[in-house]
Amino acid sequence: MPEVRESAFDPAVLVAAAESAPARVAAAPGWAGVPTLFGADLVTDWDRLPSESSTWVAAGVPFDGTTSSRPGAAEGPRAMRVASLVYSSSLSTRAVEPMTDMRTGKEFEYGHPAVVDAGDLSVFPSDPMATVASVASGTRTLLEGGRRGVFLVGDHSCTIGTFTGFYLATRESVPPERIGFVNLDHHFDFGDSSRLHGPIYHGSNSRRISELPGMRPENIAFVGVGDVTRRNQLRHLADCGYSVIAAPELRDDTGPVAALVERLGENCDVVYISTDIDILDCSVAPGTGNVTLGGLTGSAFLDVWELLHTLPVGAFDIAEVAPRLDPTGRTPQIAARLLFEAVFRLHKG
Repeated sequence: MPEVRESAFDPAVLVAAAESAPARVAAAPGWAGVPTLFGADLVTDWDRLPSESSTWVAAGVPFDGTTSSRPGAAEGPRAMRVASLVYSSSLSTRAVEPMTDMRTGKEFEYGHPAVVDAGDLSVFPSDPMATVASVASGTRTLLEGGRRGVFLVGDHSCTIGTFTGFYLATRESVPPERIGFVNLDHHFDFGDSSRLHGPIYHGSNSRRISELPGMRPENIAFVGVGDVTRRNQLRHLADCGYSVIAAPELRDDTGPVAALVERLGENCDVVYISTDIDILDCSVAPGTGNVTLGGLTGSAFLDVWELLHTLPVGAFDIAEVAPRLDPTGRTPQIAARLLFEAVFRLHKG
């Protein structure tokens, strides 16, 4: 029998360390924790949601039933929550102190607004209309009393539901004529109907939103569009007064977005911003259904993102993140960073 050496480790040291160690500490590695957005408290009883209007309420919409190319966006809400955990420990240990962005030279501070995660809204995988109606009803409840919304959605049809709920909750205090909508997307998503899905699909969200009573074309903007489009549609949008900023305009110049922000700031009391992650070039964010050639770089998009979030944003979403299509995991990480910057760095309350 081989000789067993006497252990060099004294178990009494382990026992003593365990008896004196705290049961739990605030700091944790970025991969640890229950996957709510930024590790926020999960509030499944919506009657217990904070009543303060400055509260951000997060919710997921795990639906991709109208995807036209590559499915997987239904898994996006969970992936964005998991990716966001890297920020939860830094938030719990970071004091409010002056910061400098080395990319832009701007000085700022991170705020500490109240954030809760309300879980996922109800979806019906084979019924887009039932999903949109259910999501709209749930969103309206979450945003009652002026709470602000952060929506992690699947395919872009989900925005029809989240915006409609936002619209219904907001019009109790703000006339629809003063509500703005910005679509950050490589595409217009202004289709009327799909042969596969009918009038509710991920290419019709902007059109359905524009048709809600009181919504004004001059308060609706398309930013970052870079794909081919029907000439008649483009002419119609221009003639009606919609704002269109194409992707090439944003590569070295934020002037068009600054002008848009000034215009919407004058016309709107509150704005909803919807982001399709395919606004970024596929070399930047490959985890999405449509492969985008000629999309924005990460730096150009951050410039746009920061400017738009100086508006009175009442709710925003990120759509079309399909983690199965990005084995590197960077697409949900990019989305989580955008969510973090919007809620914490750009917090105005």
